[in-house]
Amino acid sequence: MPSKKQNKLLSKSAMHGTVFDISSMSAEAVQDSYNSNMGAIEISNRATQASMSGDYRTAAALHRQALALKLKTFPETSVQAAISFNGLGESLLSLQDLSGAEEALSKALRVRDDKTFGGLGEGPRFDAAVTRENMAQLREAQGRFEEAKEMRMRGKSKGHIACGNDKCPGQLFLLSALKSCSVCSCVFYCSPDCQKKDWARHKGPCKKEKERRKEKEAQDAKAKLESEAPTTAER
Repeated sequence: MPSKKQNKLLSKSAMHGTVFDISSMSAEAVQDSYNSNMGAIEISNRATQASMSGDYRTAAALHRQALALKLKTFPETSVQAAISFNGLGESLLSLQDLSGAEEALSKALRVRDDKTFGGLGEGPRFDAAVTRENMAQLREAQGRFEEAKEMRMRGKSKGHIACGNDKCPGQLFLLSALKSCSVCSCVFYCSPDCQKKDWARHKGPCKKEKERRKEKEAQDAKAKLESEAPTTAER
């Protein structure tokens, strides 16, 4: 029989709707849900450790295991599931599985993002900023820099922007407190040290974006010259 503490843990769901009614569940069902949730937490912690050590493949596998356990009790639109979707998306992004990362991060963003942008607005606002930053980094990897900047700027009005360095201590920033990358102007950092630490990730997409912009400028200049050149008839 689950204890009062277990009942409290199961019924205290930070999400937008009622997950289940404990009073209608058998003692065995409540115990099973409790065990699944505790197991998911333990596996999630292992996934975080694997990610911190750079073993993203193991981290992704563990996040999937934790998610499967959570979904026995909570729906995809719960804060609990969003934690695993976000972690899974981060791991897949590090593995360059862009389509898998987009699917996972989109589900996390659906729960966490502000209602203004179509989200449910559930959970801490820092978590929402982190998932927006993760999605922005995905957009960078896809070469979609303007979309990456737009994603980060969603937190501008409330000072809910995360530093682009994922190792930066958990904190939200006003845009005025951040500096943008001098090359692409699409990612923001709270300090030169954070920018330096993120350069290994950002430099590849940033350099490609610089080359793309340079090429576009050349094409635009050529098109302008051609449009201004006199035609044979005018000569």
